[in-house]
Amino acid sequence: MRVLEGAAALLLLLLMLVVLVDVVGRNVANRPLPWGTEFLEIVLGAMIFLLYPVLAWSGGHITVDLISTRPQIRRAQRTLASVIGATLFALIAWCLGRQAMRAIGYGEATPILGIPLGVVLTGMSILGAAAGLAFVAAMARTWRGKTDAPSHHIEAI
Repeated sequence: MRVLEGAAALLLLLLMLVVLVDVVGRNVANRPLPWGTEFLEIVLGAMIFLLYPVLAWSGGHITVDLISTRPQIRRAQRTLASVIGATLFALIAWCLGRQAMRAIGYGEATPILGIPLGVVLTGMSILGAAAGLAFVAAMARTWRGKTDAPSHHIEAI
């Protein structure tokens, strides 16, 4: 997980630097980066999908309790949250995988930088599947009684 966190941190630094150069170029020299927006979209997507498995594994996602619960019911709530998360990320990974195959088949690339979209979508699909598996692992940890992950839930009044 540290590798994913480190890669996301580097992408965040890169994102900040590109935005800084773009804004300074736009406002001072009246010359924005022509490829800046395209690059930022890809970096932002990669950064987000790198962090999904980390959040799923660590239990860093937010769950909302609509009713006050007893500690015995928390296990069922965490299990339900993990099942929903795993299901949604499996669906996301499947849809992205289909889009990746289509993009590879058509040879789609970004207009300015020419980055192959199939590669980007494949990476996002793999990371989405990893997030789904991380939810399954979190559910297994919950049922073994190892809920060392922080509980970020909000109880409604």
